[in-house]
Amino acid sequence: MTSGKAWPLAELIELLAKRGTLSAVWELRAGAVAFRGLATRAGLPDTQVSQRLRELREAGLIEVDEAGDYRLTAEGRRLQGNLEQLDAFAQRWSRLTPRQRAPRGSATAGRGEPGGQERRP
Repeated sequence: MTSGKAWPLAELIELLAKRGTLSAVWELRAGAVAFRGLATRAGLPDTQVSQRLRELREAGLIEVDEAGDYRLTAEGRRLQGNLEQLDAFAQRWSRLTPRQRAPRGSATAGRGEPGGQERRP
Protein backbone atom coordinates (compact mmCIF):
# COMPACT_ATOMS: atom_id res chain seq x y z
CA MET A 1 0.00 0.00 0.00
CA THR A 2 1.22 3.44 -0.82
CA SER A 3 0.36 6.87 0.54
CA GLY A 4 -2.64 5.74 2.57
CA LYS A 5 -4.60 4.57 -0.48
CA ALA A 6 -6.05 1.08 -0.66
CA TRP A 7 -4.24 -1.52 -2.70
CA PRO A 8 -6.29 -1.64 -5.97
CA LEU A 9 -6.13 -5.43 -6.28
CA ALA A 10 -7.39 -5.88 -2.72
CA GLU A 11 -10.15 -3.35 -3.39
CA LEU A 12 -11.28 -5.22 -6.50
CA ILE A 13 -11.14 -8.61 -4.81
CA GLU A 14 -13.12 -7.26 -1.87
CA LEU A 15 -15.81 -6.04 -4.28
CA LEU A 16 -15.93 -9.31 -6.22
CA ALA A 17 -15.91 -11.42 -3.04
CA LYS A 18 -19.22 -10.01 -1.85
CA ARG A 19 -21.92 -12.65 -2.10
CA GLY A 20 -23.50 -12.59 -5.55
CA THR A 21 -21.14 -10.07 -7.12
CA LEU A 22 -18.81 -12.41 -8.97
CA SER A 23 -21.70 -14.55 -10.19
CA ALA A 24 -23.42 -11.44 -11.60
CA VAL A 25 -20.28 -10.45 -13.52
CA TRP A 26 -19.85 -14.05 -14.71
CA GLU A 27 -23.48 -14.27 -15.89
CA LEU A 28 -23.03 -11.12 -17.98
CA ARG A 29 -20.14 -12.60 -19.98
CA ALA A 30 -22.53 -13.83 -22.69
CA GLY A 31 -24.38 -10.52 -23.02
CA ALA A 32 -27.08 -8.40 -21.47
CA VAL A 33 -29.37 -9.94 -18.85
CA ALA A 34 -32.50 -8.58 -17.18
CA PHE A 35 -32.58 -8.05 -13.42
CA ARG A 36 -34.95 -10.99 -12.90
CA GLY A 37 -32.57 -13.35 -14.74
CA LEU A 38 -29.62 -12.26 -12.62
CA ALA A 39 -31.62 -12.51 -9.40
CA THR A 40 -32.89 -15.99 -10.27
CA ARG A 41 -29.44 -17.31 -11.19
CA ALA A 42 -27.85 -15.79 -8.09
CA GLY A 43 -30.49 -17.27 -5.81
CA LEU A 44 -30.34 -14.20 -3.57
CA PRO A 45 -33.00 -11.80 -2.33
CA ASP A 46 -33.84 -9.04 -4.80
CA THR A 47 -32.59 -6.38 -2.38
CA GLN A 48 -29.16 -8.01 -2.18
CA VAL A 49 -28.91 -8.44 -5.95
CA SER A 50 -29.97 -4.83 -6.41
CA GLN A 51 -27.26 -3.69 -3.96
CA ARG A 52 -24.56 -5.73 -5.75
CA LEU A 53 -25.60 -4.40 -9.14
CA ARG A 54 -25.51 -0.84 -7.80
CA GLU A 55 -21.97 -1.44 -6.47
CA LEU A 56 -20.87 -2.84 -9.82
CA ARG A 57 -22.38 0.17 -11.65
CA GLU A 58 -20.62 2.56 -9.26
CA ALA A 59 -17.37 0.66 -9.90
CA GLY A 60 -17.86 1.17 -13.66
CA LEU A 61 -17.99 -2.57 -14.41
CA ILE A 62 -21.62 -2.85 -15.52
CA GLU A 63 -24.23 -0.55 -16.99
CA VAL A 64 -27.91 -0.60 -17.88
CA ASP A 65 -28.59 -0.67 -21.62
CA GLU A 66 -31.41 1.00 -23.57
CA ALA A 67 -33.74 -1.97 -22.95
CA GLY A 68 -33.15 -1.83 -19.19
CA ASP A 69 -30.95 -4.93 -19.11
CA TYR A 70 -27.56 -5.15 -17.41
CA ARG A 71 -24.40 -5.55 -19.44
CA LEU A 72 -20.66 -5.27 -18.93
CA THR A 73 -18.95 -1.96 -19.66
CA ALA A 74 -15.66 -1.87 -21.56
CA GLU A 75 -13.87 -2.13 -18.19
CA GLY A 76 -16.16 -4.99 -17.21
CA ARG A 77 -15.25 -6.85 -20.41
CA ARG A 78 -11.55 -6.35 -19.67
CA LEU A 79 -12.15 -7.74 -16.19
CA GLN A 80 -14.07 -10.67 -17.70
CA GLY A 81 -11.03 -11.57 -19.83
CA ASN A 82 -8.89 -11.70 -16.71
CA LEU A 83 -11.52 -13.69 -14.82
CA GLU A 84 -11.59 -16.26 -17.62
CA GLN A 85 -7.83 -16.71 -17.25
CA LEU A 86 -8.23 -17.01 -13.49
CA ASP A 87 -11.02 -19.55 -14.03
CA ALA A 88 -8.73 -21.64 -16.26
CA PHE A 89 -6.07 -21.56 -13.52
CA ALA A 90 -8.67 -22.52 -10.89
CA GLN A 91 -9.87 -25.44 -13.01
CA ARG A 92 -6.31 -26.81 -13.30
CA TRP A 93 -5.56 -26.11 -9.63
CA SER A 94 -8.74 -27.85 -8.44
CA ARG A 95 -7.63 -31.08 -10.14
CA LEU A 96 -4.36 -31.17 -8.19
CA THR A 97 -4.17 -33.54 -5.28
CA PRO A 98 -3.12 -32.14 -1.89
CA ARG A 99 0.24 -33.81 -2.44
CA GLN A 100 0.67 -32.05 -5.79
CA ARG A 101 -0.21 -28.71 -4.21
CA ALA A 102 2.59 -29.00 -1.61
CA PRO A 103 5.92 -29.44 -3.42
CA ARG A 104 8.21 -32.14 -2.12
CA GLY A 105 10.46 -30.90 0.64
CA SER A 106 8.45 -27.77 1.36
CA ALA A 107 8.14 -26.80 5.00
CA THR A 108 4.83 -26.67 6.81
CA ALA A 109 5.59 -23.34 8.52
CA GLY A 110 7.72 -20.33 7.70
CA ARG A 111 10.67 -19.05 9.66
CA GLY A 112 9.50 -17.07 12.65
CA GLU A 113 5.95 -18.45 12.42
CA PRO A 114 4.64 -20.00 15.62
CA GLY A 115 5.16 -23.73 15.34
CA GLY A 116 7.87 -23.27 12.72
CA GLN A 117 11.48 -24.08 13.27
CA GLU A 118 14.16 -21.44 13.34
CA ARG A 119 17.01 -22.03 10.95
CA ARG A 120 20.15 -22.91 12.88
CA PRO A 121 23.63 -22.01 11.63
